[in-house]
Amino acid sequence: MQNAEVAQQQGQSDLAAQIREQVRQQVQEAQQSAREAQRAAQEATREAMQQPGQPVVLVPPTPPPPPMDTIPPQVFDIVIFFFITMAVIIIGLPIARALGRRLDRKPYKQALDPGVTAQLQRIENTVDSMSIEIERISEAQRYMARLQTERAEPASLPRSDAR
Repeated sequence: MQNAEVAQQQGQSDLAAQIREQVRQQVQEAQQSAREAQRAAQEATREAMQQPGQPVVLVPPTPPPPPMDTIPPQVFDIVIFFFITMAVIIIGLPIARALGRRLDRKPYKQALDPGVTAQLQRIENTVDSMSIEIERISEAQRYMARLQTERAEPASLPRSDAR
């Protein structure tokens, strides 16, 4: 039985060696065809450049696109700024609210000069008396307007007989 196993293992190793050899040959053939295509392109470029009067446009090969699994460096900057902003808001908002409440609680008292206080009191009394007089005048005008409307005869309008 061991001979059969050894023979099977040798057969598998021979098969693996054959597969490796075939792969090597395919790789060499692909490399050879790539070299031939490059030489043909170079020859076509030389021939095109030698022909007078025809413009030649050479386009450099484009670099391969970046892999999709990499993150651009600008993303890290944006993330850092985002977290800094959140920290400032979380810390700064309660501080700002506390300062606002403190300013609201402070009584705003400005010491007024006694002369200014007396003058303001006189102005207030004058405005009150003026408003009372204006109310009396307006009441008198309303009364006079009512008397005039009561004394006036109702205008006789022609009666329409159209029925």
